[in-house]
Amino acid sequence: MPTDSYTNYPEIRWTVRAQAPEAVEQSTGFNSSFALSASQIEAANLSSESANRINTVINFDRSQLANGGPAEDSFYELPQLSDTTSLLQPGTLLKVQDVTNTTSFVIPPNTALSRILYTTTDFNGTVIPASAFILWPFSPKTFKQGPTVSGCNKNSTAKALAVLWTHGTSGFFASHAPSTHRALWYADAAPFTLALAGYAVVGPDYAGLGISKSWDGTEIPHQYLLSSTSAHDALYAMQASLAAFPDHLDKHFVTMGHSQGGGVAWGVAEVLTAKGDDEFKALAEGYLGAIAGSPTTSVFSGTPGFILPWVGMMLHSIFPDFELSQWLTPLGIARTQLLKEIEGSIGVGTQLYLTGEQIYREDYNKTWYADAYGRLANAGRKTFRGPLLVVQGTQDVYVPYEVTSATVQDTCAAIPGSDLEYLVVNGTGHVPTLDATRPIWLKWIEDRFEGRALEKSGCVRTDLTSFLSLDRYQSVGNSFPQFAGLAEFSYEVPLGL
Repeated sequence: MPTDSYTNYPEIRWTVRAQAPEAVEQSTGFNSSFALSASQIEAANLSSESANRINTVINFDRSQLANGGPAEDSFYELPQLSDTTSLLQPGTLLKVQDVTNTTSFVIPPNTALSRILYTTTDFNGTVIPASAFILWPFSPKTFKQGPTVSGCNKNSTAKALAVLWTHGTSGFFASHAPSTHRALWYADAAPFTLALAGYAVVGPDYAGLGISKSWDGTEIPHQYLLSSTSAHDALYAMQASLAAFPDHLDKHFVTMGHSQGGGVAWGVAEVLTAKGDDEFKALAEGYLGAIAGSPTTSVFSGTPGFILPWVGMMLHSIFPDFELSQWLTPLGIARTQLLKEIEGSIGVGTQLYLTGEQIYREDYNKTWYADAYGRLANAGRKTFRGPLLVVQGTQDVYVPYEVTSATVQDTCAAIPGSDLEYLVVNGTGHVPTLDATRPIWLKWIEDRFEGRALEKSGCVRTDLTSFLSLDRYQSVGNSFPQFAGLAEFSYEVPLGL
């Protein structure tokens, strides 16, 4: 790759302490009435205002759970092990919910939902259960040509081609699984769009989300931002989905992810290079490429007050001698304990950690664990199976443009001849970058299934600028799918239908 194709951006660390936004109650028509106890408020040293905000966030979060979430939904109950020899192999199908009742979901009309339980592995190689969803199109997209000599889905609706969708941070606990969220967490930003374009969307929850305990009662921590481990979750979900729906799902697939999931999608490309001829040989034969949107390639490049508690909660599962006190202050530890007790979401974490108070130690990055986990967790700078499209907005406050640029540059320098296109979007933020580039990534996916050659091969950069001046565009989304599945809520959907 020519040295002048990218500006050399150093990796940055954010130290500015953001402030938690207001959390004002809206009338949503739901009946959750959660409230922190006086002892919880005191232990976490919360003001009454902060406590009220957290109560508001939790009650809203609970309103977004389909069927009450994993604690109340029997789908997440593990089947008994009958044949430990086969069931304890990763990628094994455990349970199939062929027809998921979508009454509590807000998926688009004329899409259908299935869910599965399957086995995957954690970082240490322990086989554990996990969950995933499959969002089905009304009519599978067809192509005149196929991606291989033998072809696939040539003008036939016998099977649907798949996009393996790896989601961004939805949370840390069981109830934060996209498969239990009314809008599958990302809604129109990707899964709905993909299904409406004619693809079957296979969406792993990642280990620890949806299923939080193994058969013996052992806790399953969500090994947050560990891209290669979650990439295994994704690949095993694809393997199990093919086993569950052999007559409906084609073996050819493209991987696409965003944020945490952008790192996971990149990780899938790396894992298939490392294990594609062995552990994932069959999947590798159907793999056609990956899209990594706003990918996490540097775990600690974001706001430390937010990242450190989430990573720290599970780090002992990888480094048994790690203790939270090596990263967090006593206040940070107390608030993390509260987060665990109430299984708080990202919104709750914002209210607990982004308050201007000192919740992490300034010398955290001098510990051995920070460097070691970064080297284990980060995607990029390794051999990968191409092609890979990396999409990044220049105004992303969660995944800095400078960090992604540095990772892309280093990867291209380390692996010359790789097919990596870096699409830089001028002026867009984190999730809105997906909206700004939707026609581009849909076309990129279509080209892979059509078997077309890359428009740009090798390591290249493409810049996308807005048609109108940036100040004329809506910069962030200001609405979220609400449940209106009962007759008394029909006024909330167009024409009441």
